[in-house]
Amino acid sequence: MSRLSRSVFVTALLTASAVVAATLPAGAQTREGLLLTGAASQSDTNSAFLTAGVVAQAPSPGGGGPVASGFGVGAKIGPLWSSFDSATVGSTTVNFDTSTGWEGGIWFGGNRGGRVGVMGEVLYAKKDQQVAGQTGSTSLKYLEIPILMRVNIGSRSRNGISVYGLVGPVFDVNLKAEANGIDVKKNYQSLDLGVLFGGGIEITRFLVEGRFNKGLRNVLDSSNAGSISDIKTKSFA
Repeated sequence: MSRLSRSVFVTALLTASAVVAATLPAGAQTREGLLLTGAASQSDTNSAFLTAGVVAQAPSPGGGGPVASGFGVGAKIGPLWSSFDSATVGSTTVNFDTSTGWEGGIWFGGNRGGRVGVMGEVLYAKKDQQVAGQTGSTSLKYLEIPILMRVNIGSRSRNGISVYGLVGPVFDVNLKAEANGIDVKKNYQSLDLGVLFGGGIEITRFLVEGRFNKGLRNVLDSSNAGSISDIKTKSFA
């Protein structure tokens, strides 16, 4: 991993850590028993689009109330549909098919009991690059770190119905790239930056969510990829 990737990765993690502290309600920040004993946490279930996971949230300060707290933690895994913008090689336009990969990891924050919150995620994502009309593909594996603003509309109760929107930057650290079993990581940038838009509905502790991630940088390393023009990623999960 390059020095730039390490720097961005550490910065993103520190930012996400600060986000968790910022989204905790006042009672959760001042009462050791609420978050440290583990007795105040409860399992919920989370589904991101076709992604399944589990959630643990502390109850509202004062104990036992139906209002969800500002701090949530969950794990998820599910399919990821990815593609790339068309590229130009000399005078030829190269198109890419949509390929199915997967992603999974953890999320935290979200401020379910408030109107606006911040949510961080640490995900492992597998994206396949498939040229239209050709056999074989390139498999790209990323450590994906979204830092998202979440806007909640509807009930604040964990047993109610809430609709929410997501938006924010995504940092993708290139871990590995293979084409037909051959290591081609040197042909790709070590870091991609994107922007994520999404939304979902939460009903009695179950979530259904969709999200679109649009890459903003050329994923190819121009010094090693030859005459191919910029290629930017796009994915839906």
